[in-house]
Parts: sequence; C-alpha cells; structure tokens
Amino acid sequence: MATSEVIYLGNLRTKTKHLQSGTEIITDAPTDNHGKGEYFSP
Repeated sequence: MATSEVIYLGNLRTKTKHLQSGTEIITDAPTDNHGKGEYFSP
C-alpha cells in the first residue's frame, strides 16, 4: 500500500505528498548542483 506520492516538477524539483495526512514537501537541488535552491534540499 502506498504511503506517499512523488511528482517530478522539472528543473531538479519534486513535490512529495504524504497520502494519509495530505502534508506536502517540495524539494529543490541546491544552486551548486544546478538547482534553484529555493526549497529544502534532502
């Protein structure tokens, strides 16, 4: 049974949703890895 859904948004950014709670986290690659660095980087 799935617990989360991950969508790749492009430009090294993802949106992850925890299905039970509906909480969403956006992640972004840091600028030194050619990302935008605007969100949390795992």
